[in-house]
Amino acid sequence: MAATNVELSAQIEEEFLRCKICFEVYRTPRTLSCLHSFCEPCLKKLLDQRKGTVCCPECRTVTDLQGCVGNAKASFFINSLLDLFRAKTDTQALCSLCPSLGKAPEPASSRCLDCADFLCSSCTQGHRCSKVTVDHSVVSLQDYASGRYDEEARRKQERHCLSHQDPLRFYCATCSTPICRDCRMLEHFPHQVLSMAQALAGRRPQLEGLIGSLDGSVAGLSLQEQEVDSAVQRLKEAEGAVRDQISGCVSALVDLLLARKDALCEELSSFVQQQERNYLAIKGELQSHISSARSTRDFSRQVMQMGKDCEILDLESTIQGHIERLQRLQIAAVEKKTPVLFIKEEPDQHKLLTGMLELKFEPCGPEVASQTVDDPCIEAQAKASSPTPAETGNQTPVAPPIWPPEPLASSLPWLHSGLVHNPASIIFIRSFETDDDNSGYYENITGIGLSPGGDIVIADNSNLLIKKIIRNGNVRNTFSTNDTDWDNLKPFSLAVCEDTIYFTAGARVYKITEDDDIAQVCNLRGSHPEYAIAAYQDQYIAVSEGQSCCLSLYDPRGTLEGRVEPDAPLEGKFVFLAVNSREEFIVSMQKSIVVFKRSGEIINTCSSAETGSFRPRSVCIDKWDNIYALEGTRVILLTPRGDFVRELLNFKGQGYSPKLLTADSRGHLIMTDKKGTIRIYKVSL
Repeated sequence: MAATNVELSAQIEEEFLRCKICFEVYRTPRTLSCLHSFCEPCLKKLLDQRKGTVCCPECRTVTDLQGCVGNAKASFFINSLLDLFRAKTDTQALCSLCPSLGKAPEPASSRCLDCADFLCSSCTQGHRCSKVTVDHSVVSLQDYASGRYDEEARRKQERHCLSHQDPLRFYCATCSTPICRDCRMLEHFPHQVLSMAQALAGRRPQLEGLIGSLDGSVAGLSLQEQEVDSAVQRLKEAEGAVRDQISGCVSALVDLLLARKDALCEELSSFVQQQERNYLAIKGELQSHISSARSTRDFSRQVMQMGKDCEILDLESTIQGHIERLQRLQIAAVEKKTPVLFIKEEPDQHKLLTGMLELKFEPCGPEVASQTVDDPCIEAQAKASSPTPAETGNQTPVAPPIWPPEPLASSLPWLHSGLVHNPASIIFIRSFETDDDNSGYYENITGIGLSPGGDIVIADNSNLLIKKIIRNGNVRNTFSTNDTDWDNLKPFSLAVCEDTIYFTAGARVYKITEDDDIAQVCNLRGSHPEYAIAAYQDQYIAVSEGQSCCLSLYDPRGTLEGRVEPDAPLEGKFVFLAVNSREEFIVSMQKSIVVFKRSGEIINTCSSAETGSFRPRSVCIDKWDNIYALEGTRVILLTPRGDFVRELLNFKGQGYSPKLLTADSRGHLIMTDKKGTIRIYKVSL
């Protein structure tokens, strides 16, 4: 029995007497409307000062406390258990009666369950001999602390009136509150007053019925939970089946396309070989006739130069007849055709793939055949000689030497305005935090990049850290720039070149070596605190030159390869930097985004994005050289030459303010805010 009581006591302590917020024994417990109890100091931290409410951290129920945690109900039940628990765990208890006898309190050896007093040995003897207390249950402190008398102590435990300090033994049905004897005779005298037992006997059936109704609610909710689990399972199974169907359909489509490709290539090869044989046959006849004409011409000239008059007159008719015969000779003209690929805008649904591509052999004029691709007139002449869509059944010819061909660009909607691949939608994938609670300062992310393996690399300027993060949010590596040979380096911008992380700190470029050490690469022009950096493939890194609108190019070893200066003056400085696959530089300035070549030729300047003021910040490019830029709370899309297309995302009023962005080769757009909250989106075509 004692063991059972100890077990029950431990269970009560764990379940009822520990706050679920601080996980300590309750300190001034308060009960919310959802019957969950918490420490009063813990609830103060959860109080919404503007609304005066508290949201329960366990069940999310909102309780209106009218701005004061003290308005939450104090539970007699929990406070009684707390009194019992504290009395049991007080190993240094002193006698409660010694001070009333005018002597110093001695260590307690017993406890009276009726009076709830600790007693020393002498007071215990007097307590048992007194006529008033002879019937009280006095137990040893050791047995009491063991939990042996928990149930008896709970039965004898009483709550006292805060006003009169008497036990609460009555219940005012009018006010629905427990009262003491003095309360009954004073302010509650005209009210309907019952004993505690009477009040409970009247209310117990209703409470038990109400509590019992929860069994049905729990059963119904459990059934709904099972239905949700079944729905999730069916959803997963359907997902797997649809994925298999998609894979099968795509594989079948790919097979059809490859088969169509092989058929078209075979048809093209047969045509070219046959045309080549025809050309060679005609060429052989032409060479034979050219040889005959040359020999006739040479022999006739010799006769005219060396022959005597009679000899010339004798051969005149023969020479004249042979020459006239050669001049009348006609070689059959070869049918000059050239292969042209046609793409149907609206192919037959039954032949969606095989009918979309069609190979035709169109006549070509001698003027077109005699020109080369480098001739600037070939495009116009090719258009003039090509059949119109109306003539070819709503088909569009593709001129192989020119890409993208203008007819094809006009027939396919994603080829326009210099934007070869126009993202049609952007889908949120995941979000995760990268901040570290152990960091000494609030995070200030100033650089972002991607490793060849796909890890996200960020620079934390405030905490002197560079982190390599897996896309599930786990940190793969952390590199500290603190306490180096160059004192504390505050990393600003970073780039990854040849699988090596390069970053700027002050007026220098550094890199993280293979043994995770930090080495200086080069010094930069000027002494500015911030330099933007970007990598061009694995060939070099480009660094902005502080306040001047120029770029310095360094190879991975730090050797200066050259400088790039736009051929027109620009106001301000380069704030962010990117390089596309065509070795064109994209820089954001205070009020514009500028695109220019390595030669310095400015391709385009974008200074508006359908807003009154244009304040671009971070820029990046995707695998199709589309440009993405942060502008205020927006993520905007620009063509590869820098023309504004549209707004992709807007975080206004969402509590998230992106600061940097980058894009990978798999169509993902990755952004981070100042604190290191990373969001990943999928750009779909």
